[in-house]
Amino acid sequence: MSLDDGVVYCHHGHTQQDRAELVSQVPLFANLAPEVIFELAGRVQPRDFNAKEMLYTAGSNNSSLLIVHHGKVKTYRISESGHEQVLRVLGPGDFLGENTLLAPNVMDHFAQTLETAEVCYLSGQDFKDYLLQYPEVSYQMLSALSTRLGQTESQVSTMGGDSVDKRVAQYLLATAREKGTHALRLAMSKKDLASFLGITPETLSRKLSAFEQSRWISLRGQREVTILDAPALNLVN
Repeated sequence: MSLDDGVVYCHHGHTQQDRAELVSQVPLFANLAPEVIFELAGRVQPRDFNAKEMLYTAGSNNSSLLIVHHGKVKTYRISESGHEQVLRVLGPGDFLGENTLLAPNVMDHFAQTLETAEVCYLSGQDFKDYLLQYPEVSYQMLSALSTRLGQTESQVSTMGGDSVDKRVAQYLLATAREKGTHALRLAMSKKDLASFLGITPETLSRKLSAFEQSRWISLRGQREVTILDAPALNLVN
């Protein structure tokens, strides 16, 4: 970051006004007054990443709130047997790294980009200051964490009791609801999606092929899925 005639630039050319527009699109800060967003933008540091770059590792100390601006990031853990378990996939507007800012802990998971991405960093102290000074930020944070908790509980319930067929079907339906369309592009590779669902990539491929043969979905390439019969998928058990 550098200063030139009073204008703040980050390392790849954003002015503070550019970053204010960026910050205003983040749900966590969207309800702040424009002048507060502009001031906050002066504290945010965007950074570019290539695909498959690590943002942080388990056991590390993180001192910033990370906000995804472009691209996708996955968080995951490694089991004692060495298997990767994908926890969630984060896209534009999502945040991560709050674990070690709200409690004195080290990171208990890994974070890695799935594709080229831009991630904005806000120092832990600045983040805490905004939580205390602006109740709307605290409310949005609690709302987001509550949603995540519900998703985690749902995932645990699904992994524990639902059949493989139902896991795959419900994931497709949930993605369609989130995106508002039945023409889907999967947010992660089949390997990562299989890890997220607690199955092997081979099993996932078989289930998707079976759904296509039943004319419930159509497949194109490695990631494009179109839901043709949502009611049928919803009846899978």
